[in-house]
Amino acid sequence: METRTFSVVTALSMVFTITAAVLSVAGIAITGFYPAIAVFLALALIPMASRLYAKKMKGKYNTPLIVINVLLILVVLWMTFVIVHDRILGDCC
Repeated sequence: METRTFSVVTALSMVFTITAAVLSVAGIAITGFYPAIAVFLALALIPMASRLYAKKMKGKYNTPLIVINVLLILVVLWMTFVIVHDRILGDCC
């Protein structure tokens, strides 16, 4: 059960972070460079690295990786919300 949960959470985390990274790179043309773009690109490496690490460990000790990937999903959604309100809508602060 844990390996199935791990694969689902890691896949969702990878989809969210890569989508946010690609959209933020595309957003450079609209709003200019924003430092969070570098953070998104760095965050996109975490689910990829956790998947490679889990393959190396052969399914043992996946619980910390599941927690990290769930937190990563929440961080990416929060950062996306803040960036949209700050850069696109302009209603922050």
